Amino acid sequence: MTLVTTSRRSTLATRSIAKDLAFATGAGYLSRGKHGLREISDEHDLFIVFEQQRAGILMTLYREGEPCLMRIIKKHDTGVREGHLYRGIRTSDHELGGILEGTCTVDYLDHNDLVLAFDGPQKRCMTLILGRVLDDA
Repeated sequence: MTLVTTSRRSTLATRSIAKDLAFATGAGYLSRGKHGLREISDEHDLFIVFEQQRAGILMTLYREGEPCLMRIIKKHDTGVREGHLYRGIRTSDHELGGILEGTCTVDYLDHNDLVLAFDGPQKRCMTLILGRVLDDA
């Protein structure tokens, strides 16, 4: 099972992104609180953690308790969804899409930047502009 969570001291932006991504992918969402990463890794094959950093929001994907992909969210835009709800993600990041393909529908975008887009509840849609982290797992 896939789980999406935040750092222990999360901001409103990180919680919003995490909740909407969990909704879009059909993953569970956990308000982190006092839960440690070891507790989470014992129960979930894949989990995603969002943490506020100085340069942006860090998104780390863990598989079997080990980090397998890290991306910095340089920019995030929340909009109003027009039309039907899309369950899954749309991305130009093939590494990210490859990891998430087993858990949700992934459509690939042709875009120069690394983009991750998904629909949240209540007619929200979110677009994230991602950047690679130098010490990517």
